[in-house]
Amino acid sequence: MQQDDVRLCELIDLEARTASFHWTSANGPITYTLSGVATVYEPFPGVAGGGAEQGIDLGAAMIDFGMANTGTLFSALLQGGELEMAAVKVGRVFVDTPDLGRMFYYEGKLGDLSFDRASVGGQARSKWASGELRWPYYNYQDNCAWRFGGPGCGINTSSFTLTLATASIQTGSCTTINIEIKPGTLAASFSNSRFDFGRFTVTGGVNSGQVRTIRAHTADLLMLSHPLAINSFTGMTATIFPGCRKQLVRDCTTLYNNAENHLGFKWIPIQEDAF
Repeated sequence: MQQDDVRLCELIDLEARTASFHWTSANGPITYTLSGVATVYEPFPGVAGGGAEQGIDLGAAMIDFGMANTGTLFSALLQGGELEMAAVKVGRVFVDTPDLGRMFYYEGKLGDLSFDRASVGGQARSKWASGELRWPYYNYQDNCAWRFGGPGCGINTSSFTLTLATASIQTGSCTTINIEIKPGTLAASFSNSRFDFGRFTVTGGVNSGQVRTIRAHTADLLMLSHPLAINSFTGMTATIFPGCRKQLVRDCTTLYNNAENHLGFKWIPIQEDAF
């Protein structure tokens, strides 16, 4: 028996709307070949908080999990709705000879998710627990639930992106939280508040790569959500695009002609009106 080193590991498949993730519980990558197609499973970037075993009463299992928020997973989270109800499959293989076949013992979908810059946590529910998912999946609210510029929204933010060259930025008047633009650059074409909740991305200078939300836009002044890291604006270049308040008439209809993608319910009364 001591010579029979039989080791098993899990292969985990997560199929999102436009991306696929393949992980393993083994310490190193596992290559699994099926019908001539080889798939590489990388070590799972986290831990499972609970097993996926089914109970004798046929109760449906839930898996609590947590993992690092890195790589393409982070990108998928930023794409609104990308991981919602994503399919999950878990099966076991022999570590040394995975191509002998996989025994599936869990199949389900992702449930509630929560994440920050460092980690992702949530639950996966087996397909027999579909009745326990929150319904409707989206809350009824007047504001749109999509992330502006995401797949559900459908807006191409590059179409509204404005490039600010060094000559367009009043470097001598800027602070780390207030960016002064050359008079008339914005005011001549955009009304006040047009860039509220938009994105300010530094593309040149010592702050290059930093991204901030635009808290307020007045004439040729952009107030950022929080200060830039370095108080130096020499050679700074940037791009900006306007934001969205997620309102049907004010934004989707009037500004972006995108009413058909609005995921909100404008006739739901606010609390003050309802009571």
